[in-house]
Amino acid sequence: MIEWKDEYAIGIPLIDEQHKKLFEIAENAQSLLLMPEYIDKFDEILSIVEELKAYVVFHFGAEQGLMEKIKYPKYFSHSIEHQDFIDEMNKLSLDSIDQDQQSHLLYIVNLIIEWITQHVLEKDRVMAAYYKEVQSKS
Repeated sequence: MIEWKDEYAIGIPLIDEQHKKLFEIAENAQSLLLMPEYIDKFDEILSIVEELKAYVVFHFGAEQGLMEKIKYPKYFSHSIEHQDFIDEMNKLSLDSIDQDQQSHLLYIVNLIIEWITQHVLEKDRVMAAYYKEVQSKS
């Protein structure tokens, strides 16, 4: 199962709490994926997709606000990655989700896991180190 571990923390409590919510959404998608395939999961998938879309917009806004506040030098490239994730979510089509529910659930789970491993654990950690450096100087 996908679950939050302390090793995923970047050391900024607000952002870590928000990242925990991403894990929760991924866990919900994975649980749905593991249910028998003959069950119609369309409404639940749409709920997960909508929750994820809304949550990342909220979370990315908070994270970008923090980066602006500390004048993070990699703000632009970091923000582009946020937008790329949103664009990926917006590519999901209702018709295609309904026609192949399992592969779309797998895609959503993998998208979140990839985001956590490639963005949160790498890019967000670099941003957090910069944040801590700025905080230590003030």
